[in-house]
Amino acid sequence: MPSQAVAARAVAPRAQARTVRAFFFITAPADPGLLPRLIEPVAKLGAVPSRVHASRESGDGSELSVDLRLTGVAPRVAELVEFALRAVVGVRQVMAVIETEA
Repeated sequence: MPSQAVAARAVAPRAQARTVRAFFFITAPADPGLLPRLIEPVAKLGAVPSRVHASRESGDGSELSVDLRLTGVAPRVAELVEFALRAVVGVRQVMAVIETEA
């Protein structure tokens, strides 16, 4: 029978991590109320983004691309932010990368 230490190592690294870095790349139609709607779930979970960059550079300017990054957050907070961003009205796509911090 394996020891508890061996069983603990079998858990996914993301679930074991104390803090993670989370990168979110969001695309949506350009709308004046979009950025506050994207920042709201982050603030409600007690996190402060380490980076927020929004751009209307593609095509005719009707599409907004947002790069939102979090560092030093709990894995569960990063996952909840991801779920919340996907639920924001108007969001077309959310690409998320969540990695453990060294």
